Amino acid sequence: MRVMSEEKLQKLAEFIKQYARDNNGESPSLADIMEYMGMVKSTAYRHILELEKRGIIFYSGKNTLETPLQKKMHVMSRRIPVVGMIVCGTPDEQEEHISRYLAVPEEWLDGECFLLEAYGDSMADIGVHAGDLVLVKKTNVANDGQVIVALTEEGNTLKRLHYENGKPVLYAENSNYTEKQRVIHPKELTIQGVALKIIKDIL
Repeated sequence: MRVMSEEKLQKLAEFIKQYARDNNGESPSLADIMEYMGMVKSTAYRHILELEKRGIIFYSGKNTLETPLQKKMHVMSRRIPVVGMIVCGTPDEQEEHISRYLAVPEEWLDGECFLLEAYGDSMADIGVHAGDLVLVKKTNVANDGQVIVALTEEGNTLKRLHYENGKPVLYAENSNYTEKQRVIHPKELTIQGVALKIIKDIL
C-alpha cells in the first residue's frame, strides 16, 4: 500500500478544522474533501480513516467528521455569541457586533456568557494572545483580582481588576509593559463580564 504523505494528512486535518470554523461547526462532505485535496474518492477515504486512527478526527461513516473537541461540544453544548472589542454598549445588546455563534460545552459555562475575540498583547502573561477566544460570564459585578471585560471612557478592554482605596484600577498582565502602560486608572468604569476560560482552539 502506498505510504500516505504526512503533509497531506496535516493539510486535510487543518481543512476539516477550518471548514467547521467557517461553517458554524458543520463538517465538510467527502465531496468537499475530494475537491479541496484533489483526490479521488478512495484516496480521500483512506486519508480520513488514517486521521481517525490517529485520534485526530472521529468519522461516523456517514459523512460526519468531528474533531475531539467538536465531538465533546456536540454531546452537551450551548451556542454562544462571539463578539469583538466594541466601542460602547454591552455585547448582547449590540447585535451588529456579533460575528458568529459557536457551540461551547455546558460544563464551561456559568449563567449567560459570550465569547470575546482577543487582540493585542496586554494580557499575554496569563496566556491571552491575539486570536484567542475568552469565555466571559455576563455580569456587572466582580471581585478584586478577577479578570474582567470593562467599558471605560477609552472603550472596551480585558484587564485584571483591583480596588485601591475603594476605587477600581485595571492592570494589564504583560511584564514587558512600562508601569504607565500596565496600570489604568479609569475615570468611568462599567463591568460587562468576568473571564471564565481562555480557548486556544475552539475546534
